Amino acid sequence: MKNFGFMWLGAFVIIVVFLGSILLIEPYKLKGSEITSPVVAPSFSLQSSHGDQYRLKDHQGKIIILFFGYTFCPDICPTTLYMFKEVKDRLGKNFNDVEIVFITVDPERDNQEKLSNYLSTFDNTFFGLTGSMNDLEKVWKDYGVYRQVNNVGGTTGYLVDHSTRLYLIDKKGNLKVTYPVDTPLSDLVSDLKFLLKTKD
Repeated sequence: MKNFGFMWLGAFVIIVVFLGSILLIEPYKLKGSEITSPVVAPSFSLQSSHGDQYRLKDHQGKIIILFFGYTFCPDICPTTLYMFKEVKDRLGKNFNDVEIVFITVDPERDNQEKLSNYLSTFDNTFFGLTGSMNDLEKVWKDYGVYRQVNNVGGTTGYLVDHSTRLYLIDKKGNLKVTYPVDTPLSDLVSDLKFLLKTKD
């Protein structure tokens, strides 16, 4: 009877080890919507809050997270930028290979100086980009960004409705993952840690 008990115990241990090995070798699955076929991120060159011109092609080798918004945004934009600040804190020195790029949907008010002052509230390493309406309209179209100006009167003047998806561009310059704006912070950090380890 004792031998029978040991046999069951041995079988149980083997099953646990087997299941554990499967979990260990299972490939990592990105939390966002992964773009499995390589798609080169649409190129652009826009004025940067850092005082120069930001050319996407010049930043290949970094993981770039794009977000579209504007400095007068009352809710989603500041909340998302605070999340990016927390992402930076959690990644520590690994964040050196990541860039946060905030592209305006309100070029009438968001010039380089305005973007610089606004982003300094969150983190002065973040990039705020602006440009002419023609230049920005092309970028919005290339990334499928919705934008609608709504006059609301009062001191605000107008608000801008806009899409809020996040775009992750990998080190090779490909669109790799997109995320809804309410993606959990832990999911974004987890994906970045994984992608930073991969050899692109």
